[in-house]
Amino acid sequence: MRAMIRTVVLWATAVLLLTSTASGINAAANNIREAPVGHRQPKAQDVQGAQENSADQAMRKIDENLKKKLNGICRGC
Repeated sequence: MRAMIRTVVLWATAVLLLTSTASGINAAANNIREAPVGHRQPKAQDVQGAQENSADQAMRKIDENLKKKLNGICRGC
């Protein structure tokens, strides 16, 4: 008889813990605000242009000058 009472008490405790945990999860999930559709977290590659160093800028300038010279020599090939 005691074993049966212990089993019922354990089951009741487990059910109470599970329902309180599930309702706590749902309450926490309801408090989280989501970003509007189309908004996303920026990535490092999205903001890389703002953090360029002088070496990158110098290389870009050299590349642009070379491209201008090649366009004068070799048009459309």
